[in-house]
Amino acid sequence: MHRVKQRSTRQQESSLEQQQRELLRHIIDIGASLRLGMDTDTLLQRVSEAACKALRFRYSALYLNNGAGFFEARASAGLSPEQHRYLIEHPLPEEALNKLICERYRIGNSYFIPKGDPIWRNATLASFFIIVDDRVEAVPLDSTPLSEPDLGPEWQVEDLLIVPLRGADNSLLGFLTPDSPLNGLRPTLEILELFELFANQAAIVIEGTRLYEELKRHSEERAALVKIGRALSAPEDPGDLQSIYQTIYEQVAPMMPVDAFYIARYVRDGEGEKLVMDFLIDDGVKYPAVEFGLILPQTHDILFHEPVGRLITTSHEFLEFAGLTASGEGANLLGNNRPAESILFVPLRYGEKVLGLLSVQSYRPHAYTRRHLELLKEIGIQAAIAMNNAQLYTELREALQQAQESERLKNHFLMTASHELRTPLTAIQGYLELLGDFGESLDEEAKARFVNNARRACEELVLLLGNVMDASRIDQDRVMLKMEPVQVIRPVMLILEILEPILVREERSMYIEVPEDLQVWADDLRLRQILLNIVGNALKYTPVGSPVAIHARRLSWEELSGLLSLAGQHRPTRPPSDAFALIAVRDWGPGISRADQARLFTRFMRLPNALNSMQRGAGLGLYLCRQLTEAMGGSIWMESEGIAGEGSTFYIALPLYSEEVCNKE
Repeated sequence: MHRVKQRSTRQQESSLEQQQRELLRHIIDIGASLRLGMDTDTLLQRVSEAACKALRFRYSALYLNNGAGFFEARASAGLSPEQHRYLIEHPLPEEALNKLICERYRIGNSYFIPKGDPIWRNATLASFFIIVDDRVEAVPLDSTPLSEPDLGPEWQVEDLLIVPLRGADNSLLGFLTPDSPLNGLRPTLEILELFELFANQAAIVIEGTRLYEELKRHSEERAALVKIGRALSAPEDPGDLQSIYQTIYEQVAPMMPVDAFYIARYVRDGEGEKLVMDFLIDDGVKYPAVEFGLILPQTHDILFHEPVGRLITTSHEFLEFAGLTASGEGANLLGNNRPAESILFVPLRYGEKVLGLLSVQSYRPHAYTRRHLELLKEIGIQAAIAMNNAQLYTELREALQQAQESERLKNHFLMTASHELRTPLTAIQGYLELLGDFGESLDEEAKARFVNNARRACEELVLLLGNVMDASRIDQDRVMLKMEPVQVIRPVMLILEILEPILVREERSMYIEVPEDLQVWADDLRLRQILLNIVGNALKYTPVGSPVAIHARRLSWEELSGLLSLAGQHRPTRPPSDAFALIAVRDWGPGISRADQARLFTRFMRLPNALNSMQRGAGLGLYLCRQLTEAMGGSIWMESEGIAGEGSTFYIALPLYSEEVCNKE
């Protein structure tokens, strides 16, 4: 009996010595990894596999601190791809690990939590681990029924062993979780000491490799930032924001996980604040620009107050940030409509000027650290400078185009005005010279005719100059309106009296259908001016003898909105009376083509057939009509098929008069 016991002791010592030799060999191999310049992921995989081989375990997983409060599974040995993926998708929170590495479970410098320990009643904690058993399918630890603690020598599939990986400053770099020893026994203190020796050497190599890679990454990041700065400081087209956005995306993608990337531009106008997503790439697909709805208070806070930005590590955290339900109902998903797990938000600001929002997203939880956020912030600073320069360049280019257009319009106006003013001035001068040279020989009837013709030329000259002056005042918001109730029939009849000589001479028929009781809230003088221009044009540009019709009727706000929507015209503010008077002036002339209709109400605009005709004008009449009509709360437009003989119809809609309008004014 003594001899058998002695033989068993020798076998154990021999096995331990052999295990020590194997361990030493693996330690030397791991140490050589530093000289080989191995990348971190490859090194971690070798450490995890060596832990199994050297210490005779079937499975192991290696976790590292990600610097954001979580320990991530970075490598494993013996596990299936599905089991490994489960651990990756369930990083262990630091506060959960602290519950496991306490004195209660300490053995040497490691920690052993046996099957059935009360701590496994915490289902959330248990869900971070899986039970690996070749006889059954692997399941999360929290899905197994809790049994009584087992303190026997045999290893149980529900047992958990944690071997810390500590850095030179005793900080916790991570830990190993070996599982299922080949001998089926729970590890002794001697075996744990060997494991800890291996872990210490592995920690030194891991720390050295991580420091080297961090230094290399910092160097690459600095080089990339310099490259971005160069690319953004001298783009091929300084005003092309899309090329600037593309450059930013191409430089960010190699630096961090980028499943989705977007840049949204901040816009503040008369309708309020909004974000316009100018650039979006999701899963490698570029999507067209889209306008966000209301800016959330949380997003507004990032835009205006966050010094760096916002780091979101899980979809649950994003739901809390956005104030959404656990189901994500109401979430504004973009691109392929797949919710992101990890998100970085960085404000784009130039000084105090808010330009927009830069976001990088991943479909994996805990994909980003604070370092990623700080790096993206530095990129955002350069992006904001480029965006601001692009906006300034665009504004400068537009200002130059406007200046060139103003110069063209000025030259066109001077040419047109000089031509138009010369005609009445020549007539006045001619009649005065005739009166001066032949006054004594002319009879009274001829003298009266010459004086009358000179007077009409003066009136035409005054009208031309008046339109020019009014257009100038309109552009400077200096036109004063005297709003009052106006019977529509009254200004209609007054302009017909002014135009009576032309109507008689050209044998024109006028058809008037205006209700006597139809009243609008308008400036009487300006309404006459509008009607005089519209009816005057109808007489100028239609054949002599053709009729002109003026109709007016009442219509509701809804009816007018429908008409304006069909015509694609400006819709005025809804008046207190909730109704309008619609005045229509129709002629039966050549009509106006659709191509010319869009330009009809612009400054200095005269149609080609008008420029070639004998009729005079400065191209300001219809422009002035539109400005005055809209200033009085109305709308003006025209309809024509451009068919000769069918003519054109000009519509003037003005608010119907009511006591509420009068009291409000």
